[in-house]
Amino acid sequence: EEEEEEENETTTQNRSGMDGRLDNATGRTTMMGGGGEDEKALPLPAGAAATTTTTTTKAASSLVLPNDHVRQFVSFLHKRIGESSSSSSVSMMMHSNGPGRNKTSQHEIGNLYEKSFPAISERYFKHANWPKKELVVEFLEKEREEEGGKERTATTGPTAADDEIFLALYEELYFRHVYSRTSSPSIEERVESWKAYCRLFDCVLNEGEREGVGGVGGLVLPNVWLWDMVDEFIYQFQSFCQFRGKLQAKSEKEIERLKELKDEDDVWQKEKVEAYLEALQNKRKEKAEREQEEATLKEEEESDEKKVRRSNVLDTLGYFAIVGLARVQCLSGDYELSLKTFDALPDLQGGRSLHARIPGCHVSVNYHVGFAYFMLNRYKDAAKFFNRGISHVERLQMNLRRRENGGGGGKSTGSHSPGGRIELLRKKSEQMLSLLAIGIPMSCGSGSTSSGGVMRSLDDHTRSVLREKYGDKMAKMNNGETDAVADLFAFACPKFIATNEIIKSTGSGEYAADPSLSYNQEAYKKQLAVFVEEVQQRAPLPKLKSYLRLYTTISVQKLAHLMEVTEDELKKNLEVMREKSSNVVEYRREYCKSLLDGVEVSKLNASSAGGGGGGGTGATSHWNNFDAFDFALEEDGKTIKVFDHYTQNQQHEKHTSSTSPAAAPTKDAEIFSRHIHRLSKLMEELK
Repeated sequence: EEEEEEENETTTQNRSGMDGRLDNATGRTTMMGGGGEDEKALPLPAGAAATTTTTTTKAASSLVLPNDHVRQFVSFLHKRIGESSSSSSVSMMMHSNGPGRNKTSQHEIGNLYEKSFPAISERYFKHANWPKKELVVEFLEKEREEEGGKERTATTGPTAADDEIFLALYEELYFRHVYSRTSSPSIEERVESWKAYCRLFDCVLNEGEREGVGGVGGLVLPNVWLWDMVDEFIYQFQSFCQFRGKLQAKSEKEIERLKELKDEDDVWQKEKVEAYLEALQNKRKEKAEREQEEATLKEEEESDEKKVRRSNVLDTLGYFAIVGLARVQCLSGDYELSLKTFDALPDLQGGRSLHARIPGCHVSVNYHVGFAYFMLNRYKDAAKFFNRGISHVERLQMNLRRRENGGGGGKSTGSHSPGGRIELLRKKSEQMLSLLAIGIPMSCGSGSTSSGGVMRSLDDHTRSVLREKYGDKMAKMNNGETDAVADLFAFACPKFIATNEIIKSTGSGEYAADPSLSYNQEAYKKQLAVFVEEVQQRAPLPKLKSYLRLYTTISVQKLAHLMEVTEDELKKNLEVMREKSSNVVEYRREYCKSLLDGVEVSKLNASSAGGGGGGGTGATSHWNNFDAFDFALEEDGKTIKVFDHYTQNQQHEKHTSSTSPAAAPTKDAEIFSRHIHRLSKLMEELK
């Protein structure tokens, strides 16, 4: 007790009146100001007391890292990772009865990652970086010396290979904090972060180097951390491309350094990033096949202990690498390849899939799949995924508000806190809403792929928010005004990366030959040009379609007058409308093997209209065919005939069910009802 009091006095002097106390029962460190007026708690898992310096002989290691909380965090995370990855860690966890060891190592690592790391970063490292890896190595060495220089074995502590894993994970946290703290890290920090990720992924990919287990041993990490690794890897790659693509305000020394990095063809190059993601994906597949073969041969011999301590790192990282690779392809403008990559995700639209349990991953999947469909002009399919992502974010916001209002803790801040994560997802939800506001007026298919059909497929909440925020802009786009489209697209699209192909096709083709150029803008303009061309072709179609719905026969001259265009322009618009509305496909999981596949909407409408053949009902037939119509230009080129599929199907149903008096309405009532529906729909679109 005297030694503890002595150490507390020393710590108090060193920290200028700040006293650190650890409650062993709760595993939380309480920080009190010198006067004791403000009391704040930093979360640490139970058992962290074992890593606290309790004697004055620990003074040497205490001088390496800045304060007790950082030392406790590093020491405890190091031990938990070592125990989880060691070959005997499972037996240790199963037979340990010490205080605070009632939780599994995975749960304790999760608490350190999701609670302790953000809290310590917010309190001590708002304006500074975490200690570098070299200081952490020095601290761990001194800590071992102070513990008596015991020989470390698999049963007494982490091994040298465990240190390699721990340091790779610590570096990942270190550079993530660097990127979150400053908006523009230095070039050397970007280079070092790339090397840190290479070391981490190499450690994971070196499976089989350690006898009996993979390259990370039996290490089990929280799924959210593994997703954040891949997410941050893609973000830092995207950030480097943006940094490299904007040459203005850069010094000659920085430009020369960027030229060197480009010539090396290694640091944050697209090909290298994709190579690591593909390697993780392929290694996961190989491991799954190997384990399946071993399971059939050694199912009876394999012990329960070995099953428990299998690492989830390679499996889960390989799964999330599929999402990361598809994102890179989407950022590069290769949308078809991105959808093909997403095909590798098992149960993409299932609620029990792994990505559906990680909010950030789930929203990212829905956004990038939806955006790929959007740029391929498949607006109904894009709306499905945007709607799913928007609804998911809304549920998360409701849960967070309920928790905060119910006394589950105050408002949380910081990018890694629940509140900070929700804020980032909310911004992504706003982007998906903006893309919906563009895509719905541009949907000129028939039936379920018409603008009305796409709107009806959305959730009630999404429809309500869409009308409230973008109702005016959507009405203008329905009238052919496209002024707001470019601004919405600029806000909602991802930050496209300037690939080497774009650099070579810009200016003289030599990187940084003209410092006034912005390769980022060139990448954006390339995608914007493709999008604007499509918008200009589709701009007159909603108005044209609304007029055609009102007639069964109309002269070209009259329709051109209503559209305020010449007859030749009207005929061109009719050709575009036929081209855009014919052979429109929609992804249906029961019919399609790939996200790129699709079923023709006309066949879906016909199957639902036939009743039972496609699983459709009378109501389904009504809504699938209400907007469906066709038109034909007479041989003289002066008259347009409109064929309303809704009327034809109603007449077909009338003839097939003539034996039922209730199902055979009079002709006048049928026409009157149809025009009421048309009028209400037109008024709704004009709001």
